[in-house]
Amino acid sequence: MANEPRLTAVRGLEMLFAAIVVLMMSNALIGPLLDPKQTGGDAIPVLRLIWLPVYAVVAGLALLRWRDLARHWAPALAFALLVGWAFLSSYWSIEPGVTFRRSIAVAAATLFGVYLTASYNGRSLAELLAGSFLVLALGSYFVCLAMPSLGVHADVNAGAWRGLWYEKNQMGAMMVYGAVSATAAMILSRQRRWLWALTFVACAGLVIMTRSATSLLALLLVGAGAITLLIMRRGPATTVAIVWLGVTALGALAMAYLVAPDMFFAALGKDPSLTGRTDIWAAVLRAYRDRPLLGYGYGAFWGPHSAPAEWIRAQLQWVVPTAHNGWLDLLIQLGQIGVALFGLIFALALGAAVGRHAKVQDGYWSTLFVAVFALSLFSESFILVQNSLPWVLAVTAISRLLGPAPPVARRSAAAAFAGAQTRMPSPA
Repeated sequence: MANEPRLTAVRGLEMLFAAIVVLMMSNALIGPLLDPKQTGGDAIPVLRLIWLPVYAVVAGLALLRWRDLARHWAPALAFALLVGWAFLSSYWSIEPGVTFRRSIAVAAATLFGVYLTASYNGRSLAELLAGSFLVLALGSYFVCLAMPSLGVHADVNAGAWRGLWYEKNQMGAMMVYGAVSATAAMILSRQRRWLWALTFVACAGLVIMTRSATSLLALLLVGAGAITLLIMRRGPATTVAIVWLGVTALGALAMAYLVAPDMFFAALGKDPSLTGRTDIWAAVLRAYRDRPLLGYGYGAFWGPHSAPAEWIRAQLQWVVPTAHNGWLDLLIQLGQIGVALFGLIFALALGAAVGRHAKVQDGYWSTLFVAVFALSLFSESFILVQNSLPWVLAVTAISRLLGPAPPVARRSAAAAFAGAQTRMPSPA
């Protein structure tokens, strides 16, 4: 819905509920306090009761804007197929009850992502998200400075800030998404540009304090990407030059990795095992070979009673919570079919980000988010995760890129055409 409805009491209340759901999906404080073992919440009765009203709010918001959601039927259908496959995996899951419960949760998160796309124009969406991330950033500064026992790591990552989340990488990812939202809000909102600039600075400061190399790299990608997209407005020649430079830079990085991998990882502040991630990936791939086509069932593989997960934890001698790779976690849960479904959706979104980044009129939020999300998937498990803000925002960004062009763009084009017609000299 490109034209934002007049801010009535009903619309204001709707936006408030949407912001509350965004904050809930971020898992700020909820996870570290009530779910320290990262079980996803469905194994804890209190969290089940907390999330049920959230799902009800999501359903109510979707019903309120069902006409707008209907306009985005294409991305909604694509995600419905993916979520439907997750539900279907209950039949072969190693934990059918867990799979079914978590499928309901991820269906609610996916529906909320489509709702955000359909119900807010670019500026409203960017400001809603930027405002939510500003609250999360301020809360993180408070706990890190006033309650360091809660907000600062005291283990192997001693001194690194984790804010309102389990660990530093989660806060780093969240604050990068906050920087994306603040960047889009700065581009679109002249009246509150100073506020969103301060939001960007606040989010960037927290990213730096996490000491997360991946998050720092993603933050640089946000800044460089936004500048690049703004420069590309100058015309096709500039666009070609920018693309050529980008391809050259990626080629140089690939060459550096192939020629001197140790130096490449040292420059990123990582060891060649990526802090043990490669050991996890190798173990996950060994388990994957037993169920390559269908997987072990959605949300079931890393459960406390999962025999293959316990084997991996025994081999690596620590409680591994995920594969730390979005693609591998999807593969181990939903098999090759699940990866193919999401891979097709994501490939179409990447193509749309190149060809339609200006048409969606959201301050390049969707394009920047998809780029950052693609980078994060190599180290974090963010695909099709229940009660997860990264997944909600991924659905929102992909739906904006694959959905219909905003109506305001079509009306503007029509108005421009009509204006051109009136300016044309009449025949003699």
